[in-house]
Amino acid sequence: MDMLGVDVHRPADLRLVGPALAAWVGAACAETVVPSEVVLWLAGTLVCVVVLLTVLLLRCQQVWRPVAAGLACLACLAAGVLSAGIPARARTHGPLAGLGGARASATVDGEVTGDPRISHGGNSELVIIPVRVRQLTVGGSSIRLRQPVLVLATAPGWEGLLPSQRIRTSGNLAPPRSGDTVAAVIFVRAPPVTVGEPSAMQRAAGHLRQGLRDAASGLPGARRGLLPGLVIGDTSNLDDEVREDFRTAGMSHLVAVSGANCAIIIAAATLVVRRSRLGPRLQAAWVALALFGFVVLARPSPSVLRAGVMGLIGVVAAGSGRPRVAIPALSATILLLVLADPDLARSVGFTLSVLATAGLVVLAPGWREALARRMPRWLAETLAVAAAAHVACSPILVAVGGGVSLLAVPANMVADVAVAPATILGVLATMAALVCDPLARLLATVAGLPCGWLITVAHVAARAPGAQIGWPGGPLGALALLAVTIVVLGAIRRRHGRRVLAAVCAGALGTQLVIMMRFAVSWPPSG
Repeated sequence: MDMLGVDVHRPADLRLVGPALAAWVGAACAETVVPSEVVLWLAGTLVCVVVLLTVLLLRCQQVWRPVAAGLACLACLAAGVLSAGIPARARTHGPLAGLGGARASATVDGEVTGDPRISHGGNSELVIIPVRVRQLTVGGSSIRLRQPVLVLATAPGWEGLLPSQRIRTSGNLAPPRSGDTVAAVIFVRAPPVTVGEPSAMQRAAGHLRQGLRDAASGLPGARRGLLPGLVIGDTSNLDDEVREDFRTAGMSHLVAVSGANCAIIIAAATLVVRRSRLGPRLQAAWVALALFGFVVLARPSPSVLRAGVMGLIGVVAAGSGRPRVAIPALSATILLLVLADPDLARSVGFTLSVLATAGLVVLAPGWREALARRMPRWLAETLAVAAAAHVACSPILVAVGGGVSLLAVPANMVADVAVAPATILGVLATMAALVCDPLARLLATVAGLPCGWLITVAHVAARAPGAQIGWPGGPLGALALLAVTIVVLGAIRRRHGRRVLAAVCAGALGTQLVIMMRFAVSWPPSG
């Protein structure tokens, strides 16, 4: 065991890490730069050649391990290019792309693929709905296809649509923004014509989500919008000031469906079934059923399914303390999800979820053991989890927004005590809304108390002097922060380095206290 508590005699199983990263890189590159037909043919040929070589190598009694690893990475890289490149080329070279460039008028029949979002701009509201077009009609001619578009509607009736609902509408096509994963944008000024009902699962999810919104409608102020965001990622009514406070304080992950939400549900279900007399397999089945129910509640979109898988891996890793098992599971999950849904390869949410889970799997166990020698174990657990997630995610947060939060770790530690109660009470309020509205409102009222604590923590942390330091944004800023993080983690492993870091942290803390004391003395401002 080293000073971080990692078992150096049993190294983690990293065999799937390379193939998973290769597939991710291939899909991301194909999404960013649409490959030509020649590149796609080469990728397909490479996959076939690697499969053939693998079959031949299996007949050998001994295979040089680096050769096998290299072949696996090449095959997954090519598979990632194919999985993302084929649909990307269809989007950019299909009939929708051409008609969008010509800004033609068309009638589309399609299926809603996500929740409508309302954008407030000027004197009107714009409803944004992702739709997969099944039939396109232009000038009396119809074309059957399966391409994603983004509907921008100003007419009423769009905000109540549910995923999987079939609609028909007419409007003006336009090309998408650079980087969007849709074939075209369609501007609509008329209400939708529904030609099919949503699936039973989506109807159930919509009814449950509306029940939670109704139960939370009686909460005061910003709590009304925070509770649905905290429980199911519904931020449609979240106050803009609260949203910004959460971002500055490094707590924005709390208002998005993530592995943490699923981990709370799994942990609560596990705690309940452990008191029963069911066997291990039945207990596991009930926990899986609880997770499935939450996925239905939060909408079974690819991002929610990803969060469910990541949450399950995180709980297994935290409970077993076995990175040797957790890392292959995480790598396999990344590989399957990226190949099944290549759009995730460029998703910031997916990247943050993977990094947070990797931090929980790789960094948190060793940090927890090291800290537990100097403080209570429950405090070591909380600090290790918060620090590992923050360290793992900070480079990506810097790349997309710039700035490094100095209070993210303590803010999340203080907020952590309220997250689980608010989430569980919110889920119970959602279930209660099906049978007893007063009970649902009572549970939502109780859940509003931890929500108020979260709002207070975010407000104080976001406004504390020096809460966030300036840092270059973009890829260069992310690489610079990653380099600094590696240096700091390397210094922690040496006694002299720990002393230097402790002195630096003490100096920074003293400076921060002086700044805060001067700020407090000068408050309120004169004039």
